[in-house]
Amino acid sequence: MFIVIDAIDGAGKGRQRLELVKYLRTRKLQVESIEFPFHDSFYQTLIHPALQGETKMNKSSWVLAYLLDKTLHADLIRPYLGDPKKFLIADGYLTTTIAYQSFLMEQVSMEKLLSYGKEFEIPVPDLAIYLDVKPEVARNRKQKEDGHEEGPDMFEKSIEKQRKLSSIFRKMVKDQVYCKWEQADGNGDVAEVTANITAILNGRKLI
Repeated sequence: MFIVIDAIDGAGKGRQRLELVKYLRTRKLQVESIEFPFHDSFYQTLIHPALQGETKMNKSSWVLAYLLDKTLHADLIRPYLGDPKKFLIADGYLTTTIAYQSFLMEQVSMEKLLSYGKEFEIPVPDLAIYLDVKPEVARNRKQKEDGHEEGPDMFEKSIEKQRKLSSIFRKMVKDQVYCKWEQADGNGDVAEVTANITAILNGRKLI
């Protein structure tokens, strides 16, 4: 199964990816994980400087950069699709690109972005789980994270953008945009949020 955890910046999706991996391994399940955007040399050279405002990219460049990130890992993802015996857990994915590039930044229409996904054979997740976290809670968590000495990026520094993103993600869940969605309360402590996620997987009889 290919499962995506998504949320606004600072919500804790990366931590929950790791916690879910640990939980599934205690169930003797085969599980791996991946983070999107993938923090390789491509990200460090092109995407990260743009997020920090050090360089500029036009609308097409933003969209193509995040699509390339997904196509590069499509072959890794495909063997997990629909397989109940093994799991690939991702935090962030094309779900994030839809929320940011289509709805928030209006750089490309959702219809066109979804058509790109099909044309470029980007695998559709078996399930996406949205962690619903208050923007103020997410900002506080982000400030406590390691590895952010250079400060927040162009999205993280705006509480208004984060509020808008929260609304966007909730609507994506409601409308089941792109793939199957579930929403989990992400405002509690780490263990509580993990329990909310595993309850969803149990409820869907995925584990």
